Amino acid sequence: MDLVPDADERELLLDHLARLIVAAGAETFSAAPYVEPTDRWFPDRWTGDAAAVERVLRRVLRYAGLGDLELTLDIDRFSNPAGKVGEDGHPGGHEGAAAWFAGIHGGVCSFGVDVGQLGDPAGLVGVLAHEVGHAYRHVHDLRDPDRELEERLTDLTTVYLGFGILTANASQRFRSGISGAGRSFYSRAQSGYLSPQAMCFLLATSVTARGESPRAIARHLSPNQKACFQAACAALGPRDALQARLGLPCASPWAAAPRDRSWLGRLFGR
Repeated sequence: MDLVPDADERELLLDHLARLIVAAGAETFSAAPYVEPTDRWFPDRWTGDAAAVERVLRRVLRYAGLGDLELTLDIDRFSNPAGKVGEDGHPGGHEGAAAWFAGIHGGVCSFGVDVGQLGDPAGLVGVLAHEVGHAYRHVHDLRDPDRELEERLTDLTTVYLGFGILTANASQRFRSGISGAGRSFYSRAQSGYLSPQAMCFLLATSVTARGESPRAIARHLSPNQKACFQAACAALGPRDALQARLGLPCASPWAAAPRDRSWLGRLFGR
């Protein structure tokens, strides 16, 4: 398995990310915290019902700066060949839809989740981050008329918003264990529209451009995603060149200066 996208795909991903930064602003990309799959970010007890999903959705909306919006949530068994759900809330063609965003009307976001997702809360968080990415693009008038392209751009937008750990992990999930009947099980699930390699490349791009610690991010990634992320970090090259590629201002040398740990620095609590 190739750990990073090929050169052409990498350039295309960087092009789209640079355009998003121009359209939506550099501040969110540069400063949004990386939301982690931990109790710090999702402290509510998972109860496996509609109330639990709504709590997660409200948190993710707030992390995306959309906390003022109300929401409606429809949970049922929809993962079937009936397909896509449009912004009118009616089915229309995406096979195996795990969740969907059905538009904003009167300040109310409409979401749906397939009941089959309730048994995998870790995967569901990434799925919901993608749907909140749709809501963000709706609010900020970023949507592309090409539906398939819009789905891929929504994946990219989740990284811009700081949800890259969640959506990279959700892009491909392997689970194993013992069922209630005492039988072992193994499952593989995918979500999103970009490959795990592409998602990890975008996450690595964010981390490198911002000068963050790759190790701090990698420890929250699943094993395959961690390998892809580390390979992407190694392939990206110097930070200043990447910032220029994305149209970002170069980092201030003062901001990049290491913390003074001399006795004088310690005296003043730095």
